[in-house]
Formats: sequence, C-alpha cells, structure tokens
Amino acid sequence: MNHTHSRSHQFALSATVISAVALMAACSEQPPEPSAGELVYKGTCKVCHAQGINGAPIVGNKKMWGPRIEQGIPTLVEHASNGYGLMPAKGGNTDLTTEQITAAVEYMVSQVEK
Repeated sequence: MNHTHSRSHQFALSATVISAVALMAACSEQPPEPSAGELVYKGTCKVCHAQGINGAPIVGNKKMWGPRIEQGIPTLVEHASNGYGLMPAKGGNTDLTTEQITAAVEYMVSQVEK
C-alpha cells in the first residue's frame, strides 16, 4: 500500500511542479518591444493623430486614411517631413530623421491595414 501511495504522491508532486513551471513561463512572457515607428508615433504623432486634432487622420480609421494611403508612402513621408495643411513639419519635432518619420508613417498605415 505504501508503494501505491508513494506513486500517487510522486504523480501529484510532478503535476504540481509542471503546473508551476508553466505558470511561471506564462507570467514571464513580456509583450513585444514596440517598433521604431510606434515609438515615434507615441512620442510625437499621437498627440494629434489619436484624436484627429486639426483634421489629422485618426490612426486606424480606414475612411480617413484610405485616400492618403492611395497617394503612397513617399508622399505621406514628404507631407510629414515638410508639413501639410495644419500639420507642422516633422509633427513639430525637428529632431526627427527621415528614417524615423518613414517608420512612423509606416506604423500608422499598418494600423489601418490590421
């Protein structure tokens, strides 16, 4: 009888250990790192593009972004770089590089395509 009890105990202990390891693995998973474009968006572009301030197309809004996307990424990057309508050049952040602006534009466009 001790032998059976011992096996049951070992099985229960093994199941507990496996469950604990699985739980720790699930808890330790970090969300993916934000892309360079997402970081620029959050640091500069979000102020206007999250709420549509001064007519800025709201990120994720297909109706607002559709006609702009049709113009192509190079045109959108040019508008973001040099300013367009009420949008100031580089979204008002003169430290942004062309690469950062391109990444931010690509990020915003990708949010429409999801």
